[in-house]
Amino acid sequence: MGGTGQPDQSGTTTNSSADTADKIKETETSKDTSGSSENPDETINSEQTAVTANLPVSSNKDNWALYVIGNDNPLPNDFTVEVKTVAGERTLDKRCADYAIQMLNDAKSQGVGLYVTSAYRSIQYQADNLQNYISRLMAQGYTKEEATKQAHKEIALPGHSEHNAGLAMDIVSNDYWSNHSDLDESFDKLPQYEWLINNSWKYGFILSYPKGKEDITGFIYEPWHYRFVGLEHAKKIHEVYEATGEFLTVNEYIEQYFSG
Repeated sequence: MGGTGQPDQSGTTTNSSADTADKIKETETSKDTSGSSENPDETINSEQTAVTANLPVSSNKDNWALYVIGNDNPLPNDFTVEVKTVAGERTLDKRCADYAIQMLNDAKSQGVGLYVTSAYRSIQYQADNLQNYISRLMAQGYTKEEATKQAHKEIALPGHSEHNAGLAMDIVSNDYWSNHSDLDESFDKLPQYEWLINNSWKYGFILSYPKGKEDITGFIYEPWHYRFVGLEHAKKIHEVYEATGEFLTVNEYIEQYFSG
């Protein structure tokens, strides 16, 4: 979930517990400046490096990406991911990276400025930042138990994050940080959010943590967090949204609609 640090961006097979990261809160409610300059505020609104996509053929082979990741559903202990750059120094699993690249490029061509604040992150990065956030909450007056409980609503456990799997991006507008110090629900009032809701499914991405589904996902509502599930599955999830106004979580989609 969001934060700062230096994820492994090598583009080669990467053990997701290999990196060392800055010990700054990793949550969807704070800035992730990983891969940026030492003074991220100088570059946060700049254009991201353009990347060319080579989209694979759409098919149900995207089933590889359809699995639940959360505090009750960890990645395997030996999990590894081969990553590819999608924007600036942000990376994703190479199997979904080209879809993300195309989405960002298409948005830009339509005059919609999107900024990826975070993408793939290592398990070690997750662990460091989770502990750091708990410490920060305790410094604000929370007991250790209260701080831990609150932190787990905002930050996935190490190895339990969609970011650790290389499937998720935190996306805001190009100028978001000019008016906000943290990621918050106000993003869903912006046209960039509307564009993502109406278009991200075309590239295989869905809103992971919808409002009202906190008991299912285990996390707070995050209108900036989009996760790859594949073109076929994202289309079906969007069709349910168009028909009912309901955002299905990955859990719900697998239970109600996925036949294998």
